[in-house]
Amino acid sequence: MTNTVNSRINVYIINKQKGGIITIDLTHLTPAELTQGYHQQAQLLLCNHCRFTCPASDVTAMQRHLTHQHQGAVNALLQSTSKYNTLTATQRDLLTAFASGDKDKLIAEQLDLSPSTVRHQKFTFREKAKRAKLYLAQYEAIFEDSSTSMLPIPPSITHPDDRFKISETDYATLVQKYFDFSQPTPVLTQLPKGEKKLITLLYRISEELDFDRHYSTAEINSVLKPIYFDYGLLERYLVDYGFVARTPDGRDYWRIF
Repeated sequence: MTNTVNSRINVYIINKQKGGIITIDLTHLTPAELTQGYHQQAQLLLCNHCRFTCPASDVTAMQRHLTHQHQGAVNALLQSTSKYNTLTATQRDLLTAFASGDKDKLIAEQLDLSPSTVRHQKFTFREKAKRAKLYLAQYEAIFEDSSTSMLPIPPSITHPDDRFKISETDYATLVQKYFDFSQPTPVLTQLPKGEKKLITLLYRISEELDFDRHYSTAEINSVLKPIYFDYGLLERYLVDYGFVARTPDGRDYWRIF
């Protein structure tokens, strides 16, 4: 069942954007996440370079995907289509060769360069890295507010806007305001005005659904009906905003975020 769920999740997400190729969002990824080739959102691992996802517990599946589909995390990073990737073709070839661990002399022979050119390029890369580290520290000291944590964005939302910029503080406030927790299942007392508030509440509603489980129409309705009288509307919103996927015939639902 798990493999079936994973494959369906991946097909759904890839089809959300033509070709399944994405541009790395440098805003929300750490250097470590960029290097390893994937990052985590909620209970999912997301490939940085396409719309492949898998459960957070299955790191092996993600590493296998990076190897087979992107020729490894290092290659995918070097070949990134991001406008911020300013490497020349020669620099990419050099970095790829350096990653192999070969000696400078052998690399020079392979790339038809002089050994001195290879050594100079290696020195240049190190100097650029030092400047980049210092600049990153300067930037984060001024612009980054580590006291404000933001909710992760559903991976199928390819062009997130301000509606999805939701802080954990705002989430906690709105959940307490719009839900009645006196029953075993939280009850939505009213639908808020404004998409951002609605999306915020969908984060909480989606928690009532299990990952790695498929729901028929009747089953998902039975989960959502105690939450809000217009459970069909909740179902539609969960799909539209990237929390739940469904088959084209509308008979099979599964949580993807």
